[in-house]
Amino acid sequence: MEQATDIVCDRCRRPLRGADDGWNVVMDSGYAVGYLCPDCQTAEENAEAEVHQATLDYNAGQVDEHGRVRWPRRGACNSISVGGHAAMRANKAIHLMVSADPPVLRVAVGPQSDARLSELFGHETCRKAVQDEMSSQGAQPGTRDLAYLVDSDMDATDVWVVEDQEMAVGGTSTHKLLVICSPDIDPHILEVFAPEYADSMREAIHAT
Repeated sequence: MEQATDIVCDRCRRPLRGADDGWNVVMDSGYAVGYLCPDCQTAEENAEAEVHQATLDYNAGQVDEHGRVRWPRRGACNSISVGGHAAMRANKAIHLMVSADPPVLRVAVGPQSDARLSELFGHETCRKAVQDEMSSQGAQPGTRDLAYLVDSDMDATDVWVVEDQEMAVGGTSTHKLLVICSPDIDPHILEVFAPEYADSMREAIHAT
């Protein structure tokens, strides 16, 4: 837990002075919403804090637009890098490439990308970064739906979106964009997608 001069206990209002030994962060959906001093913690709260300490990366906190701090899970991507990719420049059928390379999530887009694909991302920072990059590339919104393809040859840390004409199942084009992922997809990469899209990927995996 990072030390700050304005940290006070939510219950007794005692301010944090000096070292933060024994103080716990109160978490809600990954966000820090308060603090508890050692004297005010219950046994259950202390156990929960031990779990948070083991699973959350307290060195990679992100402050949202409301001033709340969110700590990502250990091993997850804590920042985003958006740009182009040689494979995309060589193959115009590729619309979007996402790769988890902790601590960086790498996203490649090009002018041929469907601008609506920014909606795939549930993480606000990712969505905004992809929107801005697509806009700078001149990408336009399309009208096609998404389909999901599970490919055992895909890397577990990658998700690609491609034209179905290039990777159509059975040689039949459905005029959709295909979201391709590995059956062993890294759960950390799923966390950046909006829930409905992450759930669709999981459903496609379970159906195979």
